Amino acid sequence: DSVATQTLDDFETIVIDDCSNDRTVERIERWLEKTAFPAQLLVNDRNRGVCATANRALRHGRGQFISIISADDYYESDRLGHLYQYARQLDPSTAAVFGNSRTVDEQGREVGLAFPSGAPPAEGHIFERLISGNFLPEPAVMTRRAAMLEVGGYDEDLIYEDYDMWLKLADRYEFRFLPDVVVNCRIVETSLSRRPENAAALRESRARLLLKWYGKSPHTDTVILRRAWRNGLRAVVADPVRGRRVLESVRATRPTLVRRLGVAASAAPGADKALAGTLAVADRLRSAVRDARASNR
Repeated sequence: DSVATQTLDDFETIVIDDCSNDRTVERIERWLEKTAFPAQLLVNDRNRGVCATANRALRHGRGQFISIISADDYYESDRLGHLYQYARQLDPSTAAVFGNSRTVDEQGREVGLAFPSGAPPAEGHIFERLISGNFLPEPAVMTRRAAMLEVGGYDEDLIYEDYDMWLKLADRYEFRFLPDVVVNCRIVETSLSRRPENAAALRESRARLLLKWYGKSPHTDTVILRRAWRNGLRAVVADPVRGRRVLESVRATRPTLVRRLGVAASAAPGADKALAGTLAVADRLRSAVRDARASNR
């Protein structure tokens, strides 16, 4: 509905169902018939995952720019128009423009903003900042289709799509910010990123996509190894075998005594439970430090 009511009318809509089993296709077909909205519906013959599905949309799209929205989020009515008018003024050295994002709960009540101060942590050349953490809300981004194709599209070996794409684009292009709230991102407990059964695969994907960039610079190498190792430790808690595989990849990238010992310890009986307790304590300490700093401000 939020796509159909955009103030911009010069765009194409591609709806892809990734082999869902909850009658989603039937609901979409009824909606298309009821609204007569000119959207193309594609239905995967089997569950192909987010990245392969996004690549299918990328191949079918004909527009100069691409915007992706998941089923649980919704656009502001001027989202496409605002970002498009801004993006078309920029030269091809900019691969993407993005706005602010409002987080809402399942009832649509506001929880907060992606950028509470009204400005992102970085814009322009953002590769090094992105290595430290993905701050871009995907539904708030509009990307040049040609740039996405140039960097090879989405990596279908990963469980989620956006962070890897941002790094590939940021390595070659700039990102620019438009200070408007353009999308509402809904917190849904059943989303891919929140399901406990996906925790290990998400951590493994994050470590793997970071390790792709090892060797680019001494500064980013340090951040990459630290983040990949931490993701490996948390993956061990969810899936000891998968987590150990991540730790072994980090150790192989730059062997150290600590990493050798860490890999060996992860194979010990009960390592996942012991590590879960240690990480829980560390998380509580970090939270207490953040709260103390916030109160001092």
